[in-house]
Amino acid sequence: MNLRGLRLFRYVVATGSLSEAADRLNLSPSAASRLLTQLEGQLSLTLFSRSRRNLELTDEGALFYQQISNTLDGIDEIPLIARDIRTRTRNWLSVVTAAPLANGLVVPTIARLRREGVDLQCTVHVESRFEIESKVAARGYNMGLISLPVENEIIPIDIMPVLRSRLCVLMPAGHSLERAKEVALGDLAAGPLVSLAAGQRWRDRLEDVMGTAGLRPEIAFETGSTIVTVEMVRQGLGLTLIDPMVMTPATMQGMALRPLEGDHWITYASVHAKGPRAELAEVFLDGIMAHVEDRRATEPGLADSVYLI
Repeated sequence: MNLRGLRLFRYVVATGSLSEAADRLNLSPSAASRLLTQLEGQLSLTLFSRSRRNLELTDEGALFYQQISNTLDGIDEIPLIARDIRTRTRNWLSVVTAAPLANGLVVPTIARLRREGVDLQCTVHVESRFEIESKVAARGYNMGLISLPVENEIIPIDIMPVLRSRLCVLMPAGHSLERAKEVALGDLAAGPLVSLAAGQRWRDRLEDVMGTAGLRPEIAFETGSTIVTVEMVRQGLGLTLIDPMVMTPATMQGMALRPLEGDHWITYASVHAKGPRAELAEVFLDGIMAHVEDRRATEPGLADSVYLI
């Protein structure tokens, strides 16, 4: 189908004049007349009555115009859509991660980049582990931030380790264990503990750490949200395992963190679809690293608990 012929048809309807419609498309009247005849032949419709000097829509032509006018409007918007996409590709980043990392790492990094004058617009999505990996692989998002290992090694994604964070015990300020340099596993096992529900990653970490030492955690309360777990600790319902990167200075009000004894670490990585990355993804990763370095320099004890890779 000849799009130029369709545009000419619409301009003739809009102006009531073949010559004016031809001018809009930089055509001569004779070329415009031939183009309309070709369009009618392609459609097997008689669009205009030529019994008079000016073209007039036939019943078929009027019905055809009603059916395709919105489509033609959309075609005219294609250059604007393409321009918006070009702008969005340069200035827009979509990041997907878990809620604790979104609050503790992604949002502070966005704020930092904006303060530095980076021309950045960002959509932050929160998804399950499987959705993060599969949708990043399908280029549904520019990048994801996850803890390793990946959940589905079959999914083709590029994995770039970013930082390591030590497992710590979160407790209310003033707790007896706050005086300890490290929290012994036996003290942690004495409970009570609050944790995510069975099968969730942080619950698995707690059970793995305790199980390796031959201990059984005493879970007093459980929930499906890390944010709720933190609030449970704040209210004195128990202790929990967490890592410093998901705890911002604001959320640490009335709380204390102490490293868990032993060599227990989490590795965080950015994940990307195979192939070229969005330019802003590299800018964003640089921003994450600068943010982490600032926290290591300004927050007591964090330098020994968080390392960039």
